[in-house]
Amino acid sequence: MDLAKQARVLKPYFWTHQRDDLKLKLIAALGCLVLAKASNLATPWLLGLLVDKLNGEALVSTWVLGAIGLVVVYAISRLLALVFSELREVLFTHVSQHAIRVLTRQTFAHLHQLPLDFHLSRHTGSLDRLVDRGTKAIDFLLRYIVFNVGPTLIELALVCVIVWSLFGGLYALIITATVLVYIVLTLKVTSWRLRFRREMNSADNLVAGRMVDSFVNVENVRLFTNEHYETDRLDRGLAEYERAANQSRMSLLYLNLSQTLVVLAGVTAVLILAARNVESGLLTVGGFVTLNTYILQAFQPLNFLGSIYRQIRQSLIDMESLFDVLEEPTESDAINARTEIKGSTITFDNVHFAYEAERPILRGVSLTVQPKQTVAIVGETGCGKTTIGKLLLKIIEPDQGVIRFGSNELSQLQRHAVRDAIGVVPQDTVLFNDTLGYNVRYGNIDASDDEVREALKAAGMGEFLEHLSAGLETEVGARGLKLSGGEKQRIAIARVILKNPDILLLDEATSSLDISTERQVQKNLDDLASDRTTLVIAHRLSTIRHADLILVMRDGMIQESGDFEALIAKKGQFKSLWDLQQIANQKHTSDSTHHPTHAY
Repeated sequence: MDLAKQARVLKPYFWTHQRDDLKLKLIAALGCLVLAKASNLATPWLLGLLVDKLNGEALVSTWVLGAIGLVVVYAISRLLALVFSELREVLFTHVSQHAIRVLTRQTFAHLHQLPLDFHLSRHTGSLDRLVDRGTKAIDFLLRYIVFNVGPTLIELALVCVIVWSLFGGLYALIITATVLVYIVLTLKVTSWRLRFRREMNSADNLVAGRMVDSFVNVENVRLFTNEHYETDRLDRGLAEYERAANQSRMSLLYLNLSQTLVVLAGVTAVLILAARNVESGLLTVGGFVTLNTYILQAFQPLNFLGSIYRQIRQSLIDMESLFDVLEEPTESDAINARTEIKGSTITFDNVHFAYEAERPILRGVSLTVQPKQTVAIVGETGCGKTTIGKLLLKIIEPDQGVIRFGSNELSQLQRHAVRDAIGVVPQDTVLFNDTLGYNVRYGNIDASDDEVREALKAAGMGEFLEHLSAGLETEVGARGLKLSGGEKQRIAIARVILKNPDILLLDEATSSLDISTERQVQKNLDDLASDRTTLVIAHRLSTIRHADLILVMRDGMIQESGDFEALIAKKGQFKSLWDLQQIANQKHTSDSTHHPTHAY
């Protein structure tokens, strides 16, 4: 995205048609900018008049002001320059903060609309930094380009014109030449320094990503006693940042020294010429003071030009990165996609899917789940069970074939409507680092506390809740680490109870639990599934004995189908899987008998 396009994209955020008050504040800020610069330009002239008045060399009539009056006017001029500058900042802050808020909200919403693959391929920490730096860059660019750099360059031009008219072309020529050399030098050196800043940003993103990943997986870190490894891994990223930061600071030293030499050369040349003119009577002392003040006023903003230019370049990079994310294509529905779903029959008709062309996952899968029927899908790892759930939720799209939901093709339904109609209990329930009530209420944001308690009770957590001193306000920790696996699964069930969907998708909901907890949670799931259309993706075959239909998958195809008794009698793949699990269960029971666990 080029600079012109970025400007067009940004304009609606700062010149918003919905907020006339912000338009007025932006106009007022620009007005304060003009008044502040006018006061700033008048100050050296007034100071020169004052000196000449005191020295008895006044060449310009000071009317009835006198020396005291000039002092007062000079002080008022400096005060007005400060007041108008501060008012400008206050007024523009209202505009910029609203723009940042709107843009951040839009970016956050856009990120939630991006395909799951985008998030799986990005570090959470680096994405957070990208958004933060991008929004701050926009504020910086508008604030400094519109209200600092642009007006400063105009002010420099006006100073040269004023000096030309008051003191002659030679002074203006020296000041102009100095400013041009300073600007060219600054731009060249700063462009050279940008590579160090890029290296710092790259290292900063790396450190942020590693830090977030490490804390998100803090339990794994402790289980494998890899605290020192994680610290060393982070330190390697910090060392890269340190190296780039040191190089950047050294290059800044070169920039500052060269800038100072250019400014000193220009100031010295002007003051030597002015001193000789004072000695020869061509220039008054007041004129010398005025000229010196204009020089300082012209060169003082240049001290910040290098850092501001670097930050402008960096802000453009950060803003471009943000806009690149905003240009990422979101999940899209058909133009006339429906929001209303009629019926709860699920049909897969000759569905093919592959994440990579050379590795097909589903090969012509056809199945039907009738209303209020429980259908289970089983098979070895990698056969495509979970992919069927992702296709149903429109997380991914089929390469070939048709999926129907009720009386409509799934492609003709909006994602939001489909996902709203399906309640999912996943294999690994990830919770927010918030309260128990917040996590359960996520199934229905508008649910009352009483409804949340009833959902927990229905999910088998009524007694658990009664023993919590903080009740629904109990903190569950990052990703629910303060809770057991069974408790997290029951929270997932309680969420779905609050959501009250027509269709359930149980994606290996008990496979990570022990046998005892699995049986308890399975009873809660059976109660939840009663009178609902249910699709079960199962690992443990004992959990689907009562399914109306069991589909056995292998190599992306359905090999067998029928109820539990029919598949056992068939003595095919399902019977082989069942026998293997029974042998494993018997071995586990035998090992537990011979090697009992001792409590300490």
